[in-house]
Amino acid sequence: MVTGAKEHCFNLKTSQDSKRLRTAIGEALEYASRPDVQEFYYDGEEEKVMAKEERRRRVRIAVVGGGPTGVELCGELKDFFSQVCGFPDGAYQHLKDDISVMLIHGGSDLLPAMDKDLRDRALESLQSQGVQIRLNTRLKEVGRDYITIFEKGNTAAEETIPVGITVWAAGNAPVPFVKELLSQLPPSAAGSAGRVNVDSWLRCPTPTEDTFGSILVLGDVACFQAEKEKFDDEPQILPQTAQVAGQQGAFAARLLNRGYDLQRTPPKLPESAESSLLRTWLIARGLEEATGYNFLSLGLLAYIGQEEALNQVAIGNVPLFNYSGKIAFALWRSVYLTKQASTRNQALIAFDWLRTTTFGRDITRL
Repeated sequence: MVTGAKEHCFNLKTSQDSKRLRTAIGEALEYASRPDVQEFYYDGEEEKVMAKEERRRRVRIAVVGGGPTGVELCGELKDFFSQVCGFPDGAYQHLKDDISVMLIHGGSDLLPAMDKDLRDRALESLQSQGVQIRLNTRLKEVGRDYITIFEKGNTAAEETIPVGITVWAAGNAPVPFVKELLSQLPPSAAGSAGRVNVDSWLRCPTPTEDTFGSILVLGDVACFQAEKEKFDDEPQILPQTAQVAGQQGAFAARLLNRGYDLQRTPPKLPESAESSLLRTWLIARGLEEATGYNFLSLGLLAYIGQEEALNQVAIGNVPLFNYSGKIAFALWRSVYLTKQASTRNQALIAFDWLRTTTFGRDITRL
């Protein structure tokens, strides 16, 4: 863990994290608007320079991590700041030249899971919007009002940058519940990065045979090894994405709803004297034994700001097409809208998008 990251970084994991970040951004804009950080407040040139530097520090945001979360956050921040600092209605027009967003990434490319043309497009788009991108750069320390970074492979050349807000978008440690769960499970349950090892039916190892099958682990916590591909040296662990978690949730629901005996390997329908319609239908389809979970990748999506997005559409290992720009943005929004759990949520989100486009973002409660 990077020194000071836990104490001074904002995370993007839960809704409460987003609320705290929203409040912090609003406070940063207000603090940067105070008279004591404006040049006119002072007579001496040195004091004026210090006031300007402090004002810019308060609205300098550092985002750590160049994956989908970090890239999308930078795009959304630039959209937000262009609105609140824009003419003629922006409430913070006086901060237009002071606000800055910096993206720090340890790899050589943003969005490493995407194809090269889309990675290059993301880099070009964010740079054109004014995002300062530091590739091949590691974070060494995070303080209350600064970060220390260094170029990968050159720890001697450290750079300390004054910042107002630091956001951690480079992955999160498991929640305390997962650590407590692992402490109650056998050592074989411990997977990589604090995750829980699972088998093909999302079952984790348990202390006794009687309890095996009573715990299903899915989503970001599950350490699931996908089938080894032709050119892979070893099986790959599925990424911690919503697409994986959603498919695992549907798979677990089918296991439970169909009544499989999860203590058996593979899970089977329990012996029953009564023949229900569901049991008859499953046997007719050859599903008396539960098949293992198999992830089907449908591609990747990422928003990059200015109503532009990146789409890498595929079915499994078969790539279909790559899109970037306005058309990709329309597809990106339509996918997220259809993934909502209810028609009510879909209507509310669509109305919120329309209201924001027409009247701008509401900043009264920031």
